[in-house]
Amino acid sequence: MTSHAQHSQLLFADIKEFSSRSDHAQLRARNDLYAEMRSAFTDERWRSCRHEDRGDGVLVVIPSDPDLPLETLFTDVLPRLEAGLGGRRRSDPLLRLRIAVHAGPVHRDRHGFAGHAVNHVFRLCDGAPLRQALDEATSDTAVLVSEAVHDTVVRAGLPGVEATTFHPVTFQVKETRARAYLHVPGDPACALRIAREAALEPHGGRDDARHGGVSVSAGHSVHMDGAIVTAGDAQVTMPAAQRTRWWRGPRGESR
Repeated sequence: MTSHAQHSQLLFADIKEFSSRSDHAQLRARNDLYAEMRSAFTDERWRSCRHEDRGDGVLVVIPSDPDLPLETLFTDVLPRLEAGLGGRRRSDPLLRLRIAVHAGPVHRDRHGFAGHAVNHVFRLCDGAPLRQALDEATSDTAVLVSEAVHDTVVRAGLPGVEATTFHPVTFQVKETRARAYLHVPGDPACALRIAREAALEPHGGRDDARHGGVSVSAGHSVHMDGAIVTAGDAQVTMPAAQRTRWWRGPRGESR
């Protein structure tokens, strides 16, 4: 492993519904992913970055470079990626991407990239708010940015970055529970709706529901929805109800 971590920008793009495709379709999707990413970054910028293949996605590590400041991802790269994916709808199989953006110290050894920043960008991408956004958006990309990126780029008011299109959400994946900001380049109303829904749900909303139920401790009898805690200092856990979702995706199809 390198003796010193290098502070880098991290972008992870993951293909929606990759595992449901045939082997042939997966290979084509991977090829299309790299083609669209290279086009969005431009060949010169793409060559200046390092990449780690993740099977159904790609991790892009962008070294600190004045020629590619972090705000360029939002003002140039991501809009071009959304436009490129949208253009594919006329003839090619659908390619839709969940995208996570973070920044921090990154280690590199002979096996690849490592460190807390790398772990965090993967967990951002696996969070329920981002999954829900791409499920429901009319666009082909949905983006979740870490609080660190929001503080240094979005809230800082850098030119070309519209702060009102980034909405706070809380996500939980494994032991990571954190605040992040949801941005849907082609469907800003979707990001706002999901953030508002999450704010109305108790205890963090969908992520908590996915990871467990309701735990109650009491030193006396407590009545709740037909269940009773009768013993002093007893603890009972109630399983979370399974939720089903129905939505209509872009172009009017049910999913």
